[in-house]
Amino acid sequence: MARLADPDLAVRRRQQILDAAEACFRRRGFHQATMQEICAEARISPGALYRYFDSKADIIAAISEEKRRDAEEEFRKLMVERTFIDSLIAVARKFLAKHSDSEAGSLLCDIASEAARDSILAQRLFGIQEGSVASLAEAVAVAQARGEIDPALAPMEVARMLMTFFDGISVRAAFKIEPHETILHQFRVVAERYLAPTTRAPT
Repeated sequence: MARLADPDLAVRRRQQILDAAEACFRRRGFHQATMQEICAEARISPGALYRYFDSKADIIAAISEEKRRDAEEEFRKLMVERTFIDSLIAVARKFLAKHSDSEAGSLLCDIASEAARDSILAQRLFGIQEGSVASLAEAVAVAQARGEIDPALAPMEVARMLMTFFDGISVRAAFKIEPHETILHQFRVVAERYLAPTTRAPT
């Protein structure tokens, strides 16, 4: 009897490569890590790897897309029980904890540096972040409907501004200089003042 193909094998193998690549990138940096090292970490042949990814840029884009989906799902769950601002702070707290780790923080800066030199990688990462912006804009619209955010603000503009904050928070975390609570307090103050619904005096 012929063996049936495992329909989940491709999914597992792809994830195996992504996990191995992230481990290599953390240890060696994006630029220094090689495809051969990723193959060794994943315990697969180069031919098997290239069936899934053409380059390191493809791999880092896939890792970034995966993390984007995870972050969006987490934010949606937070919004069920918390205000928009409190959800933002909860996510920011996790960003700080993650990127204050030496390997993760170094990798973040390394990828940003590589993207500054590689316009193709920059375009791919920008496209992934635009997906996050669109998702965050939807959450902004929900918060506006709940009376938590000034309805006069354009959701996409708010989302882009907040993504810029998250980019900055991540880099500051990588420097490991300022206390996390100081950064979070500053973020909350700015977000609350910018997003707060306008109040009108009674007529």
